[in-house]
Amino acid sequence: MKDKVTYGTTVIEYDLEYKPRKTLGIKVYPDKTIKVLAPEETSIEKVREKVKKKSSWILKQQDFFLSFHPLTPPRKFVSGETHLYLGRQYRLKLQDSSRQKVKLTGRRIHVYVKDKEDKKAIERLLKGWYKDKASKHFKTLFNELKSLSKSFYESEPQLTYRWMKKRWGSCDKNGKVHLNLELIKAPKKCIEYVIVHELCHLKYLNHSTAFFELLEKVYPDWKATKDRLERLMV
Repeated sequence: MKDKVTYGTTVIEYDLEYKPRKTLGIKVYPDKTIKVLAPEETSIEKVREKVKKKSSWILKQQDFFLSFHPLTPPRKFVSGETHLYLGRQYRLKLQDSSRQKVKLTGRRIHVYVKDKEDKKAIERLLKGWYKDKASKHFKTLFNELKSLSKSFYESEPQLTYRWMKKRWGSCDKNGKVHLNLELIKAPKKCIEYVIVHELCHLKYLNHSTAFFELLEKVYPDWKATKDRLERLMV
């Protein structure tokens, strides 16, 4: 069931599920949703009281996730429209051509396409171009930064990347760092920060005090870079 509490001026909405368990648990997910697991006989008043007590922690957890929430309106894929690449804006230039390709020249991204009205084809070409660029830049930055994990992670971290709807990046218990291909639109400094953030998760798969102490140690200006990333319009 859905429920909510008010913390100051903030409304905290959560999914409530009753389970055969002894204690009440609260989980905050990467997409900032909240799930509360409560013992079967717990009253709704007790649940709300507990959530209110944990409100500060809940909001802190939501803030610390590297969530991907695009601020830019949906793209129309027409000439003159702006698109980002490594933090800089470029104008889209559509050109008729039997040979489909994408080329960056000056401050323009030229898309050569058979039919300039075929928006799906244009989008597909652009995404392919972004993926090729991401493959190059992500690998270079990851290879430069992965040595930071040597002091706290014994194995060799691995890099993967894909399109993600809700996160800039993630890390799993098998030592894999996953990056959102949308990151290729961000400045290199922001890409670097996401990589370092996820490398720190190789030691702490949470957002505990110990995690942030480690992040602060290996990347002192992480807060300013994270703020810059969250203001990015992709």
